[in-house]
Amino acid sequence: MTSSLDLLAELAHKARDGAARTLAQQRQALRQLAGQLKTLQQYQQEYRQSLQSTLHKEGMSPASLANYRAFLASLDTAMDRARNSMARQQAEIDKSQQAWQAEWRKAHAYEALLQRRASQQQHLANRREQRQSDEMGARMRQQPGPFTRT
Repeated sequence: MTSSLDLLAELAHKARDGAARTLAQQRQALRQLAGQLKTLQQYQQEYRQSLQSTLHKEGMSPASLANYRAFLASLDTAMDRARNSMARQQAEIDKSQQAWQAEWRKAHAYEALLQRRASQQQHLANRREQRQSDEMGARMRQQPGPFTRT
């Protein structure tokens, strides 16, 4: 027999598990964004080094230098967007962390209630068994046995 408390506990566990999955997905998304930013930073560094090398060795036309600088500016813009995306993702992670903690506390509270109920039921069963044992002992003392004198 499933009680409403059992149902609530099950729902709380499902909500907690769902919140945990969401949190894990958001953390994965943040790792991907961090990887993208790192790739952009490495590319920018390589491109800057290439520009410096080319300028020192061969020189460069003003048009080529302008193209290099424009491309570096677009990399800077892309890195700014990546940083902003990471900040937004971190804010989402913080919200999801709080939601998961709330769901965890709720599920834990239901578990405590279920354990308390089980403990009370066991206590009542023990008392019932003790009462039956006491009643049986009292009846046996009241009935004359085969070895008692009357």
